[in-house]
Amino acid sequence: MSPLVQEALASVLRWGLALAAGWLVQHGIWTQAAATMYVAAAALALVSLGWSVWQKYVARSKLMTALIMPAGRTENDVARKIASGIGVPSVTTAKDVVPLVP
Repeated sequence: MSPLVQEALASVLRWGLALAAGWLVQHGIWTQAAATMYVAAAALALVSLGWSVWQKYVARSKLMTALIMPAGRTENDVARKIASGIGVPSVTTAKDVVPLVP
């Protein structure tokens, strides 16, 4: 993902959290101090969740690519194939389906 897209998504996320916290403070559900703490905690939680999803995506991509490669290839061979972006199967391939090269 490009750094520009990452920064844009992070800005939208921060804006959404601040908007939600402002609404909760305005309606007396949270205090201003609590809102600051909760927004920081929510941001950390969302970053952790995003990191976890990304790790699962990368692991699945490696598995699908390794399954289509000839026997005897190394992990470095798999990484080079993924980096090339050519002939990498979809990470959404079902477990009971042979991965196909697009």
